[in-house]
Amino acid sequence: MKKITDILKKRFTRSVELVPPRNGTDPQVVWAALEELKSIPVDFISVTKGAGGSLRGGTTPICHLGRERYGLTPVAHFTCREITARQVESELVDHHYFGIRNILALRGDPPEMSDEAEWKGDYAYAHQLVSQIAAMNRGEYLCRRGKDDESASFHEGIPTDFCIGVAAHPEGQEDNVQHLKEKVDAGAEFAITQMVFDVNLYASFVSACRKEGIAIPIIPGIWPLDKKWKILAAQEKFGATIPKPLAQRLLSQDDHEEFRKNGMLATVELCRAFKQAGAPGVHLFLFLDAVLAKEIFSQL
Repeated sequence: MKKITDILKKRFTRSVELVPPRNGTDPQVVWAALEELKSIPVDFISVTKGAGGSLRGGTTPICHLGRERYGLTPVAHFTCREITARQVESELVDHHYFGIRNILALRGDPPEMSDEAEWKGDYAYAHQLVSQIAAMNRGEYLCRRGKDDESASFHEGIPTDFCIGVAAHPEGQEDNVQHLKEKVDAGAEFAITQMVFDVNLYASFVSACRKEGIAIPIIPGIWPLDKKWKILAAQEKFGATIPKPLAQRLLSQDDHEEFRKNGMLATVELCRAFKQAGAPGVHLFLFLDAVLAKEIFSQL
């Protein structure tokens, strides 16, 4: 399987994030989206795991079948919020056996309406998960109490070959630059940002990262603005900054078709601006609407 870092060395990448449907949904909607993405094509897909604390299984099989059936390069989101280090290791071995080599290591979101204190595993931060993945890449596995040498710090095994990605957060830069540095120091090899709509904000964040010695590729994440509610959700739910002139221009559109036309044009222009600013690629947050990717990427 191709590693994301190898793909990024060759060209400006076009990639997408997919969100599995709610549990109990016919998976045909997923296969239809993968078929559409195969025809574009895209450089890689990332598949979320319990995004927003929701009940959405299927990350591992979607990644596996995306590669085997549709020839796509998958990145599996992997969260550590509510699981132990032992569970992390076993689930990563599952990914290794399935041939999934690209991991986006995340802390993860708590279930909606839940008490934050109730959802704690062994790791409080994503950089701790990154450290464990990097250790497995060195062939270092957890010891079993009463079975392994008590003086050993790890059990030696076959090294995995995971390419480790992480999230980056351009908003609130000072703390978030340091958080990213912790993940890079632990072994992260590339990053995808939360949704960002301001090229200057992205460029400023990348510049601050470089000054701290963070050299990994940082791919901007973009939420296509095809619907008016997305502008409000981006600002109010996700805390993203949308440049005021852009937000005002789009929100002034009352007709749905006019809004979609201008919103998609703005999204294409944003992708072009990121490319011109030196971004290594763009990553679209699609849910399962692969048609959006086709419409946007055909104009880049």
